[in-house]
Amino acid sequence: MRPCLAIAASVVAFALLIERAGYLAAVIAAVFVASLGSRESNVRQALMLAIVVAAAMAVLFVGLLDQPLRLIATF
Repeated sequence: MRPCLAIAASVVAFALLIERAGYLAAVIAAVFVASLGSRESNVRQALMLAIVVAAAMAVLFVGLLDQPLRLIATF
């Protein structure tokens, strides 16, 4: 049950943050929440994974595929 809830919560987190906080924060939050669904990972590992995935996705989607995504929020 825990993994299913974590995945659902990560999708909700991404949806709520993508417009307000920007792409990087949304990806970091989504991956962090999803990885906490695993009993084998700890908070430090989840945070490191989230940062690496967010950086890779930024390079892929914004850098290579030239998608018009806001990486960080502008206030």
